Amino acid sequence: MNFVLRTLVASFVLFLLEAALRPSWGEAASALLVCIVLCWTTIRSRASGAELVATLAGFYFLLVSVNTIPEGVLFDVVKVGQAPLMMTKQLGIGLVIACFITVLFGRAKAAHRAVPVPGTGLTIVGLLWRLVAAIVVFLFCYAAAGMLIFPLVKGYYQGRNMPEPEAMVAMVVLRVVFLIVAAWLVLRSIPDRRDTRLILTTAFPVIGVFSLMLHPNEIMPPAVRLVHTVEMAPYYTLFGYLLAVWFGPPRASKSPAERCQP
Repeated sequence: MNFVLRTLVASFVLFLLEAALRPSWGEAASALLVCIVLCWTTIRSRASGAELVATLAGFYFLLVSVNTIPEGVLFDVVKVGQAPLMMTKQLGIGLVIACFITVLFGRAKAAHRAVPVPGTGLTIVGLLWRLVAAIVVFLFCYAAAGMLIFPLVKGYYQGRNMPEPEAMVAMVVLRVVFLIVAAWLVLRSIPDRRDTRLILTTAFPVIGVFSLMLHPNEIMPPAVRLVHTVEMAPYYTLFGYLLAVWFGPPRASKSPAERCQP
């Protein structure tokens, strides 16, 4: 079974899990986008068995749920009582689709292969500056993009309880930490620098933005979702690339013979 067929099968399963009672083209497109990224990650990853399941499920859950629902609560878009149920549902969906993809690609058996762990050569100073840089870059992009699009969504947020600046900064810092963890789950099992950059640069906007905004829902009307898509996609793309560069596999060192070659 080739990659395209397996991806379509996985997409159909995810579609059933997410939208069996309310099917729509938006739900179908969202499931397809998510599964393209997860299946692509699977074929490039050295992980298998329970490790691969944890990688795919964690990556999905962090980008789809942990990364967005707390912000929805903070901006009074999602009710506090709804958040635990929504996150539990997404965790269950993530585990099921991760198990299905692992079996579908014949990776259910654990393989005893050494998997490189990125960042093992980082000093404490190197790790700290990367963390601070990630927070600063994301905070700047979040604030700048938010100010640019706010006039277009002002009516939607009018009358809602807006968070204090301190709460927003804390939320952004936590989001950066969650995004770094999501990136690390993928980076730790893919040794190729080019693969990690392509996957994270694609996955962050595709799973973290496009797939979510394609879901029809009563919380956010289509026009508002479109504005937020245009707002978030560019800096999620940039951030995925930066995390792959900063926290990904180091550049392979050349042998003395290779260094002497012109």
